[in-house]
Amino acid sequence: MEEDIIRLISRSYSDILPPSKEALLLIVWLNLKIEREEIEEEFTNRDFEETIEDMADFLQIDKNIQKETLSKKLSTYFYETIPKGKEYRIQLTIFAKDLCKLIVDRIQPEIIQQLELIHTFKRTLPLDEKTDFQSIATFKYWYENHFLTAQKQILSHIEVLDQKVESRINELRELLKPNIENPKELINNFEIVFDDLAKQASGLASTLDFKDETLNKIKSAKDKFSQDVEIQIFNQYDKMQKDIDTFFQNIGRRINAINEKIQIASKRLNNLLDTLRYKQQFKINLEKFLQALLSNAKNIKGEISLPASFPRREIPFSEIKFVSIPKIDFKLYNLATPEQRNVDVAHYQILKDKNLSMLKIQEQTAKWLDKIGDEIKKGNEIYFEVWLDKIVETENNLEVPIQVCYGLIQEVKKDKKQKLMIEKEIVSSPKNNLQLWKMKIQPTSS
Repeated sequence: MEEDIIRLISRSYSDILPPSKEALLLIVWLNLKIEREEIEEEFTNRDFEETIEDMADFLQIDKNIQKETLSKKLSTYFYETIPKGKEYRIQLTIFAKDLCKLIVDRIQPEIIQQLELIHTFKRTLPLDEKTDFQSIATFKYWYENHFLTAQKQILSHIEVLDQKVESRINELRELLKPNIENPKELINNFEIVFDDLAKQASGLASTLDFKDETLNKIKSAKDKFSQDVEIQIFNQYDKMQKDIDTFFQNIGRRINAINEKIQIASKRLNNLLDTLRYKQQFKINLEKFLQALLSNAKNIKGEISLPASFPRREIPFSEIKFVSIPKIDFKLYNLATPEQRNVDVAHYQILKDKNLSMLKIQEQTAKWLDKIGDEIKKGNEIYFEVWLDKIVETENNLEVPIQVCYGLIQEVKKDKKQKLMIEKEIVSSPKNNLQLWKMKIQPTSS
């Protein structure tokens, strides 16, 4: 069934929509003339042609527009010809009138010009706890005749309100264009936009309160309907209450989104307004200063003499300029050898010996780590104090054994097959003055 509808629309979409801007304006123009009683509901062909000419004047196009072609394109869905006496009259279809109403309400919504959103809620969702909750029948009547019918109007109002807020924000962007010539007028325009946004924000806050109040009233009736003997009655109440709750949650999210836009725009507006007022005051002060300067200054022998209240200040500056473009000859070059720097031979030798010693320590450390690594691969346990004595006796320094111990600990951390055992028992060596805890590396059971 749905596929059939889509197929029909795809075949006839060019007929059910106005084919051009001229056609759409003609339908709306005819409908407006009927509402203003400028022409009858069943208007004549002459009325039709005059409206086409009015539209041509408005669009500034040739009046010799193909009236017959335009009429033929609209005759299927937008108007019909009916006999009246000895002549034929034209009447817009219900489809055409509904389309005009949708377009006019979207472009120029009257409801948003007259009422805030809170008034739409109060008018469409009045809820009396004494009468509407007397029985499931009275609550169902309120649900079907107030809530369901109000959904479309409330959603439409919110959409229009969102559109208006966006329009106001766009106006604000237009006002902020650079090279403003009249800041006073700009400030007035700012204040108009701000007042309108503040009014809408206040209305949104009241709407949220009314929405929550209505929902709380409905939820408070849960005990009344849950005590009913028939479970079907409570199920009806529960379904309606969930539908209302879901709708109100959707409305709440939309209202909060609109309110957030208003708050952000208002905050920026306040900051810009303060900046603009400061700039305007600065301009006024500058104009007063220049006016006073021109009124009190004197021209004495070609030099401007300022009054005592305007002391002259000297502004330091440096004027640098090239008398001519410097000439660079790349054929000339300097053959002089660079000056040799003085070298402290003793200091250089100390640094050299230090670096060689560090390299020697690193080299010996690597050798000892390889030797101990071979013992570990054989499955032997490594006792730190034993190897420490060997290394100190061989190397005759402490840097290498310390580096070896540190390297062993790091290797054990990476190798899961080995385990480091530490006993907090101090071991002293008779051959050196080192003391360390009793430590050994042993293979894990795995």
